[in-house]
Amino acid sequence: MSGYVGDLSPKQEKALEQFREQAGDLLGRDDSDHACLRWLRARNFDVQQAKNMLQKHNSTRKQHNLDTILKDYQPRPFIKKNLIGGCCGFDKNGGPIWVYPFADLNVKALLRGASAADILEHMTYRCELSIKLMEEQSKKLGRNIETHTVIFDFGGFSIIQSLQPDALSLLSGFISLYEANYPERVQEVIVINAPALFTVLFNLMKPLLTGRTLQKISIFGKDNWKEYLLERIDDDQLPVHWGGTKTDENEDPMCRSLITVATPIMEEEYKGTGMSKAEEMTWITIDRRVVHEVPIEVANSDHTLCWQFETEQHDIGFSIVRRPVQDDGEHDEEQLHPWQRVQSNVRAQEGSIICDKPGVYVLKFDNTYSSYRSKKLGYAVQVVAPATSEDEQIVSTDL
Repeated sequence: MSGYVGDLSPKQEKALEQFREQAGDLLGRDDSDHACLRWLRARNFDVQQAKNMLQKHNSTRKQHNLDTILKDYQPRPFIKKNLIGGCCGFDKNGGPIWVYPFADLNVKALLRGASAADILEHMTYRCELSIKLMEEQSKKLGRNIETHTVIFDFGGFSIIQSLQPDALSLLSGFISLYEANYPERVQEVIVINAPALFTVLFNLMKPLLTGRTLQKISIFGKDNWKEYLLERIDDDQLPVHWGGTKTDENEDPMCRSLITVATPIMEEEYKGTGMSKAEEMTWITIDRRVVHEVPIEVANSDHTLCWQFETEQHDIGFSIVRRPVQDDGEHDEEQLHPWQRVQSNVRAQEGSIICDKPGVYVLKFDNTYSSYRSKKLGYAVQVVAPATSEDEQIVSTDL
């Protein structure tokens, strides 16, 4: 049985009855069967675990004044301007649609201008707003609406930014906060325009997601997602930019009056750090007939080495080798990514490998075949540690 109202097994019916007896005083204003079953489904109908989860949620609500956040919260201008995302309409089930367009987002600049607490508070505000919209839809449609659809569009985004420690910590914090306080609120998470490195990021986040949430995530590259979206969302509820027919009051195909999109973050917007805006990539000039090496020391196995690079005008040769540490008995370097001449002037190149041994991993940018031209190269490299169960324990969910 599904565990929803009207589709309960005898054991689930019994668990619902016990949950009402044991946690009735914790339910607050929403004490419907639908509400009880959300907590029970989130804990596989373990009554005690569901009760404990609800108790912790109530403590969070009290600590951070979530019952009045929709009335009292006023985002800082920096957050309002630069934190992407917004609600554009309602899916075919009746729930709110939230769209997060990552194109051109500068994560470093965002995190210089806003603390993790600022961002988590605003995301929590959006969660509470979404629940309010669900309640309004339930009254309007005459049936229970308790979920929303979330679209993450990674087109035009350098995802290697998200693999930096501060960004990973923030993302982990929000996922933990969401799973602990808003169980069973997702209808579906739809990821579109996912680049190759998205797999690395997703694998790092998987340990923080429940099995039920993972089942509700659909991932697409550059193709076939528009048809998929329109199977779940009426075209008049989906902005033109994502395959629908909706525009906002300004006839904007992205509905920017409803959905915040990334715009350049100027240095004067930063929060008093004294730091200037930095480019996401390191830029160098590689002379003709020269190989430029970028050595990365990896002390432990099972880390992931991620890279992204581009050239301004011409192609470049690229390969990766591993050089052993001095005391491991090995002497020869090991070829990990075979030499290729890549059109990095046409499209930014990105990829990742698992570092199965400690050593010095060397990215080689080869311009030896060019007799006359130097090449201007921009690159970014990130080493990402594997996710562990311990990571779950140390993630902060403070707002």
